[in-house]
Amino acid sequence: MLHSLSRPLFLVLAVALALSGCAGGCSDPTEILLANEGPESLAALAVETGPRPKSDTLSEARATVQASGGGAYYYDALAYAQDDPAMGLTVGGERVLDGWSWWLDVDSLVLGAPDRHRGVARPDFAVRAYMERDSSDFIASLLNKVKGDDRARFVERITLLDSRDSTAALLVEAVDSLGVVAYRPAIASGASADSARVVGESLVFFAGGTWNAVRATGGTPRLRDIATAPEAGRDAANVPGEVSFSTPGKVVVATGSSPAAADSLAGLALQNADAQRQRRAERLAGVVERVPLATEDIEFDRAFRWAAVTLDMLVAEDSTRLTLATGLPGAPPQPGLSTISATQALLDLGRWEEARKLLTTFGDAQLFDRRADLLGRAPNVVTASGEAEFTTADATPLFLAASGDYVRATGDRSLVTGGSNFWFKSVFAMRGLYEADSRNGNALDARGFLVSRDGRTAWMETDPAGGGFQRRGPTAEAQGALYRALGTVREYAEIMGVAGRSNTQWYADTAQVLQGQFRQRFLSDSGIADRLDASGQPAGGVRPTGLLALSAFDLPAADKARLARGLAEQLAYPYGVGTLPQSDSLFHPFLREREFYPEGAARYGGVVSTWLAGPLARLMAETGGAEPAWELTQAQAQLVTGRGVVGAIPEFLDAHPRQAAGQVGVGGAPVQPWSVIELVRTAMEGFVGASWPDASTLQVQPRLPESWGETTTRLRLGDGAVDLTLRQSGSEVTATVAPEGRFAEGAVLRLVGPGGAVRVPLAMAQGDTAFVAREPFEVEINGASASIAGEAAEVEPVDAAPEAWEGFAFMQPDLRDEYPVMRAVENKRDLSGDQILQTNMSARVIATQTDPDGDDWGSTNTFTYPEDIAPGVLDVTYLEVTEDDSTTYVRIEFATLEALASGASPTIVSVAFDTEEGGEQRVGRNSLFDFPNGEGYEYVVHIGDGISIENARGQGLGALPGGGASGFDPAAGTLEFSIPHFVMPALGRGAKVVVLVGPRASGSGLGEFRDVLRDASGDSGGGKVDDRAPNVYDFIVGRVTR
Repeated sequence: MLHSLSRPLFLVLAVALALSGCAGGCSDPTEILLANEGPESLAALAVETGPRPKSDTLSEARATVQASGGGAYYYDALAYAQDDPAMGLTVGGERVLDGWSWWLDVDSLVLGAPDRHRGVARPDFAVRAYMERDSSDFIASLLNKVKGDDRARFVERITLLDSRDSTAALLVEAVDSLGVVAYRPAIASGASADSARVVGESLVFFAGGTWNAVRATGGTPRLRDIATAPEAGRDAANVPGEVSFSTPGKVVVATGSSPAAADSLAGLALQNADAQRQRRAERLAGVVERVPLATEDIEFDRAFRWAAVTLDMLVAEDSTRLTLATGLPGAPPQPGLSTISATQALLDLGRWEEARKLLTTFGDAQLFDRRADLLGRAPNVVTASGEAEFTTADATPLFLAASGDYVRATGDRSLVTGGSNFWFKSVFAMRGLYEADSRNGNALDARGFLVSRDGRTAWMETDPAGGGFQRRGPTAEAQGALYRALGTVREYAEIMGVAGRSNTQWYADTAQVLQGQFRQRFLSDSGIADRLDASGQPAGGVRPTGLLALSAFDLPAADKARLARGLAEQLAYPYGVGTLPQSDSLFHPFLREREFYPEGAARYGGVVSTWLAGPLARLMAETGGAEPAWELTQAQAQLVTGRGVVGAIPEFLDAHPRQAAGQVGVGGAPVQPWSVIELVRTAMEGFVGASWPDASTLQVQPRLPESWGETTTRLRLGDGAVDLTLRQSGSEVTATVAPEGRFAEGAVLRLVGPGGAVRVPLAMAQGDTAFVAREPFEVEINGASASIAGEAAEVEPVDAAPEAWEGFAFMQPDLRDEYPVMRAVENKRDLSGDQILQTNMSARVIATQTDPDGDDWGSTNTFTYPEDIAPGVLDVTYLEVTEDDSTTYVRIEFATLEALASGASPTIVSVAFDTEEGGEQRVGRNSLFDFPNGEGYEYVVHIGDGISIENARGQGLGALPGGGASGFDPAAGTLEFSIPHFVMPALGRGAKVVVLVGPRASGSGLGEFRDVLRDASGDSGGGKVDDRAPNVYDFIVGRVTR
């Protein structure tokens, strides 16, 4: 009975049987029998999960997810209690059912979430086994296992039946003969328990905006108020009753527009349950069996097939549109990516018709009213209900580029010239991008770069109110998208044969200018910039967005490899690509660390964004780094079957494990399309090397991982398909080629090996006009020689892959007891004077700077003091920074200082530390001082009535309360303070220290810079002739020279 189960599943279950006293000859557990049912292609994908050890408090619940195709999702834990409030049955985006428990009459026992001890997930259904909890001590428990465990056991099979309308039917089967049992639904918190009633043969209740009926074969519904503990941290759960029935038997939860409708639909679902479950299995078996890739790596193949199933699950199609869900109801991903990215994966999988329908859905959602938005703007997402979501500036060029990929691969010119009229849509979208738009704001800047701004943002930004940051101005990935879009519209202009401004040459020239500007502004010997600031200088530090740009521009392979390696060496772990280097002072190692920072700060502040593994792995594979590309891809495949939701890849991973030998945590959306899209693309494009340079050419450039062995794939071309069996060893590539179907004249396979390429016709002339597929044949390329069907063939020379990845190693997490960002809370306490006011005469001098007396007139040399401020107290004359092994010391001298009656100083000083690239420009505290474009600070110390140390995001790192203690010494005319290295790390060579001085505003607390107006008063300074001038009277800048 076990021949179809994977070996890991067999071994795990065998051990489990031995531990439960069945090592000697017990029959197969029910869950094994169910997991092994046909279709065989689905049984081979069964993934088993066991209970979480009591000592494990960090790992996530393994879960299953199913979709009806009509907007219903079933998402639930397998062998665990729920740990995500989004779990349950949702219909139309609303949760109608949290979960359920079982009453066993024969044992007078309730089995619920804590009793789940094993689960199996398949694409078509899930199985959960419950076992009565063992309340005996360890020795007694061990003896029970040796003698044979007689605790109560219950197995259920769960199937969300397919539906194309807004209703849902969840089928739950009790498959063993256990006498009478009762199914007890837990209604979503907030649902109306008072609505419960018995209608016909159903228990009916109102939840999630719809009526829900629970009905069993031969069942008896009863209204009962049953106490239950809520799961997943929910506030409450209601169990309004139960439905009892004899086992084996079935129970259905169905939705309807009224109590009677729900009861009726539940009855129909029960009546046709076996047939509907079988149809669902056959449909999903078809999805699996059409996957166009098979290797000798069993585990990777299983993950790849699961990825294809999950992508299929997220697709919703009706007669008017095809859409792709971004995630599960209640657990959405971070906004900013575009679901149009699925186009290329659908092409790779041979699902060309769906790719076209996705494109037309987006085309129908474009905006063509300049009064509302940019002309031709395309959405990031179109929902199943037809609602379009417009988020980022690069969504329009990404849409245009995707349509070009489709037309280039399929040769379907009707998309451009026919009723879909993508020529019109593309031309107007380009007008929206390139023409001035005073109402909505220009899409491009004066240099021709696509810019992000309010209302048209960038990917990889989060709400600053939640600890995130914004990426405004020209971003690297947006320029790559625009470049590809220009290439698409150039091809469309060629198809249409147009002249004038929209001709092919204009688009080609504009694309070349953009690429040249990109190379000049974004690229340097030190790497690739994330974005440009307002002056056109690189900004943003080291970010993974450059990977997307490198994938888009036509740069030399050696340049791509060098720049990609530079990013990988700072961002890539063996398990994924981080969003900020771990050496950065704002690096967030964990997604969820609520004690120290909000999740929004971490999402793109260091943690791993899983979908980025695809772009990096393909760049690696295409530029000579196939081995690290495979290591990275293999880690993503392991996520599919080994973590979180079976068949999916979580949105984020922690950048670091919490324990040295532990695995990294998962987080964000448990299901989202982009990571599985990238896994599909990396396998098909990165390793198989499939591409379509034009509609008559299929190019295959294998870079097969060693574990893949003999690899078979099926790729479409025109109205036909090509089956290939690929083998690779060193510089030798062999392909057995079997064309099938109808091909146009000139259809060729271009097989590329490390040392050369051959072009092979796929069709032969039959008569005067017909072309038929040729008989199967074999192609062999070995270095610079080749043969086709045993005869020598001409070889095209190809450029050798760069050797840029020699010696490359993924980053290993630099685990620390405390991270700088955690000091924001850990040290957000009142520091003692011994810590923040200490001095050390023997500390090493690392920076000094003098400043002339009498220059305290502001940036315009016109400022006058407020009427109540003594002359000279705002005139800084000297800066000295020293350091020992534990502390940085700052000494600032003034022309004079004074103290108020309260003991506080009328002077306020802000000392900003620029320790690395990027950083915050505006210092704050009403200074109105901005660092020059391209510069910024990472830490700032404000000194007034007290001292506050903050990072660039304004998070407090340490403080000394006011009341006169602030480091000012009026008698000596100095200000001295110290910063422990556990608050701010030691300053490196080249770090800049900027001291700003102004009058402190009256009032309680540390204070802020007083306003400077045209005329001075008791509350403000005077002499401001430029409203843009900062409220700073004097400043001094020092640089660390050690």
